[in-house]
Amino acid sequence: MSLSPEEDFRSYTNKKWQLKKFDERIAELIVQKYNLDYLLAKLFSIRNIDVGEIHEYINPSLKDHIPDPSILEDMNIAIERVVDGIKKNEKIAVFGDYDVDGSTSCSILVNYFKKINIDILFHIPNRFTEGYGPNIESFKSFKSKDVSIIFTVDCGTMSFDEMSFSKQEKLDVIILDHHQAEINLPEAYAVINPNRIDDKSGLTYLSAAGVTFMFLIALNRKLRNLNWFEENHIKEPNLLVLLDLVALSTICDAVPLKGLNRLFVLKGLEVMNRKHNHGLNALIEKSLIKSKVSSYDLGFKLGPRINAAGRLGNSSFGTDLLTASDDLMARELASKLDHFNQERKTIESYVLEKADKQVTEDKLNKNIIIVAGEDWHEGVIGIIASRLKDKYSKPCIVISINGNKAKGSGRSIKGIDLGSLIIAAKQSNIIQNGGGHSMAAGLSLTHEKITELEDFLDQRLKNANPILFSDEKCLNVDSEISSSGINLDVYDNIEKLGPFGSNNPEPTFVIKNALLADVKIIGDNHLKCLIKNNTGFIEAMAFRSLKSILGDELQKNKGNEVSLLGKIKVNEWGGRRTPQFFIEDIAERIQ
Repeated sequence: MSLSPEEDFRSYTNKKWQLKKFDERIAELIVQKYNLDYLLAKLFSIRNIDVGEIHEYINPSLKDHIPDPSILEDMNIAIERVVDGIKKNEKIAVFGDYDVDGSTSCSILVNYFKKINIDILFHIPNRFTEGYGPNIESFKSFKSKDVSIIFTVDCGTMSFDEMSFSKQEKLDVIILDHHQAEINLPEAYAVINPNRIDDKSGLTYLSAAGVTFMFLIALNRKLRNLNWFEENHIKEPNLLVLLDLVALSTICDAVPLKGLNRLFVLKGLEVMNRKHNHGLNALIEKSLIKSKVSSYDLGFKLGPRINAAGRLGNSSFGTDLLTASDDLMARELASKLDHFNQERKTIESYVLEKADKQVTEDKLNKNIIIVAGEDWHEGVIGIIASRLKDKYSKPCIVISINGNKAKGSGRSIKGIDLGSLIIAAKQSNIIQNGGGHSMAAGLSLTHEKITELEDFLDQRLKNANPILFSDEKCLNVDSEISSSGINLDVYDNIEKLGPFGSNNPEPTFVIKNALLADVKIIGDNHLKCLIKNNTGFIEAMAFRSLKSILGDELQKNKGNEVSLLGKIKVNEWGGRRTPQFFIEDIAERIQ
C-alpha cells in the first residue's frame, strides 16, 4: 500500500486519502527567494499562492487592503441618513439575528455608538416565539419609543412585508446583510448587501459583521470629514478594536477565509488577545482557554457558547455579553452561556440519535437528505444538519415539526449553493419563507409540504456533478511527516499560513507506520494516545471518538503500527508549549 497523488486507498473509516499535488519547482523557488523551510514552501505551492505575494501574505497590512466602503450599493445614502440622524439626535435601534454573526454585528454597532456617546436600542428575536428576521411587532415597539432609524443586521434582505410596513410608518430601515437576495429588494431605506444581484463590490464573501464593519468605516470617515468629533469634543473611535467581534463572526459563520476575511480574522485575533472586550475576556476564561486565542477557539469554544443562548430561547444574552461594560456583569453572563451550552449538548445528543435513525437507504439514494421530527428542539437542528452532512457527505436539512408548522435548518457541501435552492423553493411556493447563503440556510413550511420539498430539491440536484459528493468522502493530505517531524518549529511555520477556516483549511498530515504505544480514554468521549518516535513519545488526541469507528480502531490497535491522518497542534499550559497531533482518521500500516 502506498500514498501518492496518483494512488489512494480507503482508511478503516472508509475515507479516501489522497496527497495534494504541488509544483516542486515553485516550492524550490519559494525556498530560495524567501529563505523558508521546504515544508512551508510546499504548503504555499499547494495553495497556489503567487510567489510574489508570499511576503505580503505572511505580513499583511489591513490598511493597504480595505477597499473604499462606498463600492457597496446603497452605502452612501445610508451614511447620509445616519449622519443626519446623529446631528438631529434621532433615536436609533438595531434588530439582529440570534446567531453569532447576528450577535456580533449588533454588538459592533452598539459598542461603536457607545464610544461616540450615543445609546442605541437593540432587539434580538426569540427563535421560538418570533422566528428568524425582522417582525412587525418589534418595529411597532421601536416606533413607540420614538425610534426613527433601524438597522437590521444579518437579516432583512428577504423581509418584504416588514419593510413595506416600516416605510408606511416612516421608519427608515438600513439593512446590513450578506444573505442571498432576489432580483427585487424590500422597500428599506437602504440595502447594503454584497450579495445583491446589482452589487459590484466583489465582497460577496463577507459575513454580516464584516459588512457592518465596512459601514462603520464609511460612517467614521464621514463624521471625521465633517469635524463632528472635534466639534462635539469626542475622541474619534479606533475601529480596529472592533475587529475581535468581526473575527468571531467570520469564523463562526463559516464564510470563506480569503481576502478581507482572512485579514479580519488575523487582526481580530491580535485584538482579542489584547483583551479589550469585557464579555469576550469572561467567555475566554470560562472556556478554559489558557494560551493565545486561535481561530479554532473561536469556532469550537467561544462561538458555540454564544450560539447556545439563541438556541435555547435566551436570544439577547450573546449581545448582552459582547456589549457588557464591566467584568462582573460579563462573568455572570459568561457563566449563564456556559450553562446553556452544556444543556444544548444534552439536547443535541438526543435529537442527533433520532435524526440519524431516519437516514435510511432510500434517503441515501437521494441527492439531499431531509429528516423531520415532532419533538426536535428547534435550537439544535442546524447543528444536527451539520453533523449529518459531515457523516453522509450530502447536503442535509433537519426539520422540527410543531402541529402543521415546520421549521428547518440546512447545511451544504462545497459546490452546492443551498441558499439559492431554498430561494427557488420559496419562489415555487413550496416553503413559506427561507433564505441563507451557499453553505447554510433556514426555512419554514407546512408539515404536508415536506415530501414535496424533498422531491423538489432532489430533482434540482439531479444534474449536480457526482464528484461533489465523492470529494466529500476524500481526505486530502498536504504532506507525509514522520512522528519525529512533529515539533514546535514545524508548528510555528504552519501558523504562517493561518488563520485557518473555511476556504483556508489547516494543513493535514499523514504519519505512516506510527507505533501506538498507548491509548486511553479521557473525559466523556475523547482518546489520548502516545506515538513512539526516535527520542520518546508524541501526544496525540482523538476528540469525540469514543464509540466511533476511529475510536474503536485506535483502541484495537494499541501496541501496533498504523497510519494516522491529522493536524499538528501545540498544547500551551503553565508556560510550556508541547507539540501534539490531532488524529482525524486511521488506516492500516502502509508498505
